[in-house]
Amino acid sequence: MYRFGHVQKTFGAHGELLVRLQAETETITIKEPVFVIIDGLPVPFYFKSFELRGSHRAQAVFEDLESQKLAEELVGKTLWLPGSEKAATVRQPDLTGYAVHDRQHGALGVVSGFLDIPGNPCLQIAYENRELIVPFHETVVVEVNVKKRLLETLLPEGLLEL
Repeated sequence: MYRFGHVQKTFGAHGELLVRLQAETETITIKEPVFVIIDGLPVPFYFKSFELRGSHRAQAVFEDLESQKLAEELVGKTLWLPGSEKAATVRQPDLTGYAVHDRQHGALGVVSGFLDIPGNPCLQIAYENRELIVPFHETVVVEVNVKKRLLETLLPEGLLEL
């Protein structure tokens, strides 16, 4: 097995966990279990949901751990995947076409592309007849709603003027 990530903290009241990923990731199949070593034995946990939050973090909920109290048991634990690190496939969801709404500035436009810059992935947004480049980071992209195909952002001051 290889180290996949580390559970940093709970993130909400319904068992959400913030996971620091071991390596920059692009896709993950949430049907496969991750393992946590408990009392010296690998115990499988299955994802109920898994959303990337930048290139090195994710928000996850595990089946049967859908409360903050139950999820807290995994805080500080390492997550393991079977196989070798090279065998892992983890992919960023395609956000092209998602509407972008900023909490301070309102509707911004639509995601037109994704720039896979090492250490600084960015979204391209069609904004007022020009292209706006926005860091794809958890402090900027604060919510991704897959059902509504909507990104909610909190842009740093001055970004729109660049």
